[in-house]
Amino acid sequence: MDRVHLIAIDLDFTALDNLYELNDITAGVLKKLAELGHKVVIATARPPSMTLPHYRRLELDTLAVLCNGADVVDLSKEGSVPETRYLSAPELEKVLSIFPIDIIDKMGLERHDDVYVYGDMSESDYHMELIEQTNSQFFDIGDIPKIDVGRVFLWIKNVPEAAGIIGQLEKMDNISFYYRKARSGKDQIYISIQSILANKWYGVMKVAEHYGIARENIITFGDEINDKMMLEKAELGFVMKNGRDELKRQIGNITRYTNIEGGVGRELIRLFNLPDKI
Repeated sequence: MDRVHLIAIDLDFTALDNLYELNDITAGVLKKLAELGHKVVIATARPPSMTLPHYRRLELDTLAVLCNGADVVDLSKEGSVPETRYLSAPELEKVLSIFPIDIIDKMGLERHDDVYVYGDMSESDYHMELIEQTNSQFFDIGDIPKIDVGRVFLWIKNVPEAAGIIGQLEKMDNISFYYRKARSGKDQIYISIQSILANKWYGVMKVAEHYGIARENIITFGDEINDKMMLEKAELGFVMKNGRDELKRQIGNITRYTNIEGGVGRELIRLFNLPDKI
């Protein structure tokens, strides 16, 4: 592959071994490709503070796609103003009005490095890290902040009304969302909601345009439903071997190795004919 490519990577369960560390194989390959002139771009749901350590380890100077595409940020310049695609305060109020207060167990509102939290997030290492690393504030469910947000995430009780709420969300043409059974083991549904304009793929395309890279030269890696569009739309999109089964069925192009085995790096070694040891 002689042309300059944009390689967009999700972090959690894709490039990371765990919550904190980039896989060594993947990190080495990505650094090598950046040295060769390719544009390595992080595309994650994380805010800047949780992304920056990995950005620095990879020695990147590229724009980053954060908060599932709600922010496009230059992390190489401290204090840089991001491009934002947020859900407005009135839109947020309308969305949350369909949720009866008594079925909401916990909620987070994310905008850049500010996170507003309701409820106990201690069962989720990721969300506890989010709270610790950002400018976090707690609020009462009866006094939800009236702000523009990049992302809303919440856990609701898996009660009969839940199906009707999801049906109402599906009818809203100004939002995108995905949901799944909560990983805590409790009978809860986790829902992530954003503006319809906020998507990792839109962010990746904005970055590609900035660097003058055509769509046919974009390679993407991800593991979750929030990665779906950037895996579908890129010239070459890979679902991780450890990724969600539903996504693997929909995309079909699956890495030969998991995140812990360096699946991203090993796939790129094959694609770019790199030495096995970098």
